[in-house]
Amino acid sequence: MSSAPKELKRHGPTKGMSFTRQQAEILFKRYLNKKLSWFESIDEGLNNLLFFIECENDQEKYVLKICGNAWENIKTESEVIAMTLVTKYTNIPIPKVLAYSSTKDNEFGVEWIIMTRTQGKPLRTSSDEDDIWSKLSIEEKKSIINKLVEYVTELHCRIPSSNKIGNYRLDGQIVHDNERMGPWKNYREYFYDHLKQKIDTLNKEKLFDLIREDVMKSVEEFQTFQLPSFDDLPNVFTHNDLGLQNLTVTDNHEIKGIIDWEWAGSYPICEEYFRSYKPIVYDQQLTNYLYDQLEQHNIPTPRTIPRFSLLQKLYDLLQAIVPWYLTNLDNPEHPIVEKELFKHRDKVKKLVQQIREELK
Repeated sequence: MSSAPKELKRHGPTKGMSFTRQQAEILFKRYLNKKLSWFESIDEGLNNLLFFIECENDQEKYVLKICGNAWENIKTESEVIAMTLVTKYTNIPIPKVLAYSSTKDNEFGVEWIIMTRTQGKPLRTSSDEDDIWSKLSIEEKKSIINKLVEYVTELHCRIPSSNKIGNYRLDGQIVHDNERMGPWKNYREYFYDHLKQKIDTLNKEKLFDLIREDVMKSVEEFQTFQLPSFDDLPNVFTHNDLGLQNLTVTDNHEIKGIIDWEWAGSYPICEEYFRSYKPIVYDQQLTNYLYDQLEQHNIPTPRTIPRFSLLQKLYDLLQAIVPWYLTNLDNPEHPIVEKELFKHRDKVKKLVQQIREELK
């Protein structure tokens, strides 16, 4: 996924949202019968409001997660059931869900989850000063990768797989994803639905007026191609955002928790490599080491997944048609926007030609 230029500001799913200590006091009293002694807002989540909470006469520490306004029901439910499945089938250290509401039909008007807080600090942060990963030796990084691979193996091999693509509902059934699309029977259906979504956004949003005609010309050329069925592409239970920012570690770099399960579900294994393992995959030596370890555990990797190069280009095409960071802009008139639009217009054209060559 492309990185957003720092000059561009977006009004994300939490814009205009707030949750006060007084509201948290009511919530914790009602559902946990506890009184707050510490309440801290955490300036990390893009899609949620996050608060660290401690209570009187209680050694446990808590996280209160308030779901952003862009979603209803499914994202909260997906996170709760994902953590339930991980706890049931694996030994992976994760937060424990204590209470939640997957509807805004409550006195607070928001969806929320109260969970325990994992020990340690995030392995990766946006702050150079607080970032742990960048300060580690190559051997320390390999040690963390080894443990991460063990946990990924548990996710793939212990949690029952499904022949459907989508998120889990509380009853364990596979339903639509967080964008309320799906579920899907196969990767080709999944891909074309997301392509349609990108085209709809391209045609609807005024921001794309400058490039719409050129991009659609490339997309229409792409739509004449005959894609493989991808029937041999397995679905796995995947975290779907297993970057190092979602690992918490102790001072001796032991993984103490995997957090943020809101995107987890049953997805084609290629999706895991599009969305996870960052920034490991920015270093070729570490990438090779990661793939070596995964393959030793019989986990398919981009080196062994059939037609992975084509799958990667298809994913990149979706991201290039409508770059996520050019939606919901606070400053759409910023001069860098036009530059980014033309960059992605050219990328779409190039990808379509590359896909054509791969399909020959």
